[in-house]
Amino acid sequence: MVNAIRISAALISTAGLAYADLDLTPRQQEYELEGVKLHQVVFTDGEKNVTYSPPRNWQYSGNLNRFVLHPATQSAAEGEITATKLADVENFDQATIKRLTDKVLASVPEDATNVALVSQQLNPLLIDRKETFLVVISYDYYNQSYQRSVMFLNRNNEQIRFQLTCYRNVFRELQKAFESSHYSWQNL
Repeated sequence: MVNAIRISAALISTAGLAYADLDLTPRQQEYELEGVKLHQVVFTDGEKNVTYSPPRNWQYSGNLNRFVLHPATQSAAEGEITATKLADVENFDQATIKRLTDKVLASVPEDATNVALVSQQLNPLLIDRKETFLVVISYDYYNQSYQRSVMFLNRNNEQIRFQLTCYRNVFRELQKAFESSHYSWQNL
């Protein structure tokens, strides 16, 4: 009985140390900056709020682990932000970089051809002072040429993945808008 009480007390005392999962269900929030009304999306992360400003004129929706964005001008383009649990805290060491790159290369549709690694970059940007790793690939699918970027961010026991997939001819423009929006993350 005493051991059960000690175990319960230990679990209760350490419960506050566990990190809550980021919930990607969006709530829109309006704020004013120097007289201009701006919009941002608010996500919950346990007791705190995480904010993000999607690219202008991109529609979005989301649920617990997935936030999806679509540029208004490109119907075949999709941005996706996902949060998944990690078994353990990860660093972007050589083994992890290889595993993540292989995972991105394998993520193309089953019938895709001409799959190629375009680039890899460690820390193309820091989000809320957290390291990132970016992989860009290209592939052909049903006579269309695509490019996909996947940027990984590890935080505590979660991995946040920022992915953009679109036609190759508009990739640079959409990637610039998507990547620029990542500077707006607060409290991630």
